[in-house]
Amino acid sequence: MPIRCNMDNGVPGGVYLCQVNEEISCGACCGLYNVVDPSFEALMEMLTHRTDTFARVPRDMDAILAFKEKIEARESQKRPFPEFHHCPYIGLVGTKRSRVGCLLHPVADGNKGIDFRGLSLYGGMACRVYFCPSYYHLPRAFKEIVREAARDWYMYGLAITETKMLSTFFREVERRLNQPITKEELLKDKKCLETVREFLELKLHWPFRPDPFTRLGNYFFGDQLYPNPPIHYEAIGETTSRYDIILQELVSHFDSANELHRAENLLDGLIDSLSSNISQML
Repeated sequence: MPIRCNMDNGVPGGVYLCQVNEEISCGACCGLYNVVDPSFEALMEMLTHRTDTFARVPRDMDAILAFKEKIEARESQKRPFPEFHHCPYIGLVGTKRSRVGCLLHPVADGNKGIDFRGLSLYGGMACRVYFCPSYYHLPRAFKEIVREAARDWYMYGLAITETKMLSTFFREVERRLNQPITKEELLKDKKCLETVREFLELKLHWPFRPDPFTRLGNYFFGDQLYPNPPIHYEAIGETTSRYDIILQELVSHFDSANELHRAENLLDGLIDSLSSNISQML
């Protein structure tokens, strides 16, 4: 699969986000997380089975389409976002199968340079020309920081499409520093890197979500088909939080003002820590 060093200059925003390196890639636009159980363990079982099975599929149209039917019969077709297509051809790619990617891509194992993506729902052209909102709306430095900070493909794919959440977080850091942040100054300090990772991993471990919670992935398309629910601050006697955008993007629910303050303090702690460590290096 193409790696970022060859792709940065050919994409909107100048930072390639899809296939970053051997460990980091994103399958969010393929509906990767739009499944009943989006845990890492469940996705790995699903992707491993698909990849192993597809390796035995003859590379002709009928066999590839039959693979799709078998996968869809085996896996639950319930979707947290019913209108968000989940592609059955996403699997594990790379020399060590260490990241997610398209099993139909011409450089995927067994395809011998032939592009089979035309057999997917949206066709090969969509894969070549579609770029998620993060390409267009996240500043270059923010994108570079996230793709370097993510621990693996799973966390990266959950975080990189969260345009509003990432922008609000990093903009607040810049406001406190009174200057822009750069990848170089942030990533040279391990404490800064770990703080960014802690923030990204709130996507997984945010303790202030409604119960039950079924939408770990992000519906990032512009049609507003599945907006995040508003936070009813008045019900707990509070005004709109200074972190309202982040709290909404994390899909928050608060039963008391104390819970809201705990959430705000958690975010304050991460932003203060990152700002302080960066300022010490300036």
